Amino acid sequence: MAAEVHQFSATIPAGTPKATPVTVALEQANYEIESIDLEVPPGPSGLMGFYLALSAQQWLPWEPGVFITWNDRTENWPLENQVVNGGWEIVGYNTGIYDHTVTVRFHVNPIPTPGVDDSITVIDPTLTVITSPTPLEAAIQ
Repeated sequence: MAAEVHQFSATIPAGTPKATPVTVALEQANYEIESIDLEVPPGPSGLMGFYLALSAQQWLPWEPGVFITWNDRTENWPLENQVVNGGWEIVGYNTGIYDHTVTVRFHVNPIPTPGVDDSITVIDPTLTVITSPTPLEAAIQ
């Protein structure tokens, strides 16, 4: 279970063409992400589309150029071994006459910092090198 939930509201302004979508940054620090919620309240009725991006690359849905066009829907994506950095964005269009909002929730855990978190023990690795004669050296002896 995530230790924190970070919520963002990305408003897609009315009259934003699909050819020139708006980008809304979801500023946050580095975290281990357990899951992501996307929520669209009632209202867009197919006139607003969006996708979740990471560092200007489309991330959800995975297919480039495909937009999510929801109305009154919430979904959760559990993640495993996913990125832990900032740089998340909502990219969207809205051909309607009213602004619409996409809510994004990141369920996260802080990334432990060695020396700051006492529950972490850093162990220096020990390397032992064992040398033995090569087969040719052994044959000469």
